[in-house]
Amino acid sequence: MKLNRFRHISATVFLGFLLAFFIIITLTTDSWTLSKSSTRRLLVSNNQAFESRLNNFADLFIRGSYDILHMIKIRELGKLGQACKIATKRKLAGGTIASKIGTPHITWAGECDSNRPDNPNIAPETIDFNRKHNPITGLGEGDFIITAHPGNEVLEARKKGAFVLGVGYAMMTNRYSPPGYNDWPDRPIETCADIMFYTWGPFEDGLITPKLTPNLKICPTSPMAAVAYWLIMAQLAHNLAYKDISGTFKAAEAYLDSIMIRLDRFHQNHLADVNCAGEIIAEKVLSGGKIYPWSGRPEFWVEANGTAGGLMGVNKLDPDNIKVTDKDVLILACAEATPENEIEVVKKVKEKGAWIVGIYPSKRDDNFSMKPLRDICDMSLDNYSGDVQGIFDIPGYDEKIIPASGTMNNLIFWAIVAAYVQAMESRGEAPYYWMSYHVDGGAGHAYDDSIRPYFLKRGY
Repeated sequence: MKLNRFRHISATVFLGFLLAFFIIITLTTDSWTLSKSSTRRLLVSNNQAFESRLNNFADLFIRGSYDILHMIKIRELGKLGQACKIATKRKLAGGTIASKIGTPHITWAGECDSNRPDNPNIAPETIDFNRKHNPITGLGEGDFIITAHPGNEVLEARKKGAFVLGVGYAMMTNRYSPPGYNDWPDRPIETCADIMFYTWGPFEDGLITPKLTPNLKICPTSPMAAVAYWLIMAQLAHNLAYKDISGTFKAAEAYLDSIMIRLDRFHQNHLADVNCAGEIIAEKVLSGGKIYPWSGRPEFWVEANGTAGGLMGVNKLDPDNIKVTDKDVLILACAEATPENEIEVVKKVKEKGAWIVGIYPSKRDDNFSMKPLRDICDMSLDNYSGDVQGIFDIPGYDEKIIPASGTMNNLIFWAIVAAYVQAMESRGEAPYYWMSYHVDGGAGHAYDDSIRPYFLKRGY
C-alpha cells in the first residue's frame, strides 16, 4: 500500500515537472523574436495578444491574404501557363516581352525594378515615381505585353499584333468591379487583354473593416500585384532557360507554394508578437509618438505611405538626418542583400530611444549573422526569407532569382497595421486612412482632401 502511494506521489511530481518544462518551452519558442524582456513580459501578461479570435484584425488579414494566394493557385495558374507559353514562343522568335503593371505603389516604386539583383530582368517594372515610363510604346506584331492599364498604347499595340496578358486587381476596373467604381471606369482591363490573370483582392481592396470607420476597407491586398509579377517572371525564366513551350506552370506554382508556406509559418509563430506590437505602437502614438516605416529599398516606404486603405499617420525617415524621439516607433524591413547599411541606420535610431520592430530573416543562406540587428531591435519578426538573392537556381543566371522578401515584408507590415488599428479602436480612437482617389468617380479624392486637415491637426 505504501509502495503504491509512493508511486502515485512520484508520478504526480514527475507530471508536475513535465508540465513546468512544457510551459517554459512554449514561452521560449521562437524566443529570438523578442529581444527585450519587458516586451516578453507584456506578451505573457496580455492574454489578448495570444488569442487568435475570429475578430482579430491581424489574424483576419493574414488569413485573408493566404486565401487570396490559394485562389490564385487554383484559378489562375493554368491561364498563366498558357500565357507564358505564348510569351516564350514570341521571345525565342525575336519578339519583346514588356511589363507595365504599374499601380499599386509596391510595383512602381521598386519591388519589380531592374536594380533588384534577383530580378531576371526579362520584363522589369522600372522605378517610376512620375509614372511616365512606358515600355509598351512601339510594340506590336510578335511582342508580348503584361499590363494592368488599359491605356491607348495597349490598344494600339494589340491592334498591331501584340499579345496582351491582363492583370486584374482591385484598383483597376475589371469584370468583378462595380460599374464606374475605380481606375479606368469606362474601360475594363478585359477589353484590352487576350488572357486575364486576376489577383482576387476584394473590389474595395482592403481586407479589414474598422469598427469605428466602417465605411472604409483597410489593409490592402496591393502586395498581390507584386506576387503576380513574380509568378509570371518565375515561369518565363524557366521557360526561356529550358526552351520549354509545353504550357507548364510548375515554376510559378513553386513560387506561390513558397510564399504560402512562409506566410503560414509567420502566422503560426508570430501572430501573438504582431498583436503585442500593435498594443505598443498604439500606446506610443497616443503619447505623441510617430510611426516610421523604413527599409533600405524604396518600395517598402512608398507602399506604406499613401496606399489606399493605408494609414495617413506614417512618417518618412531620413537616414542622413534622423529626428526621432523615445516616443516614436520604427518599423524596419530588411530588403538589402547586404544589410550592413540598414543595421547602421537602426543603430542611430536606437540611440535616439525609439522603439524598434524589425522584419528580417532569423537565418540567411549565406550565414550572415543577424544577431547585431536582433540585439538592437525591441521586437524581431521573422520574414522567413533568408534566401539572399532569390528562390530559384536557373541556368543562365549567376545568382538565384525571384525574391520573396519584398512580398513577405509588406504582408507583415499590413498585419502590424491591422493590429495597431485594433489596439487604437479598443482605446476608442480611430486613425485616419487613405481612400483610393478613383473610387466612385473621384469620391475617394474628395474624401481624402476633406479628412487630411483633421489628420494634420491630430497627427494619426
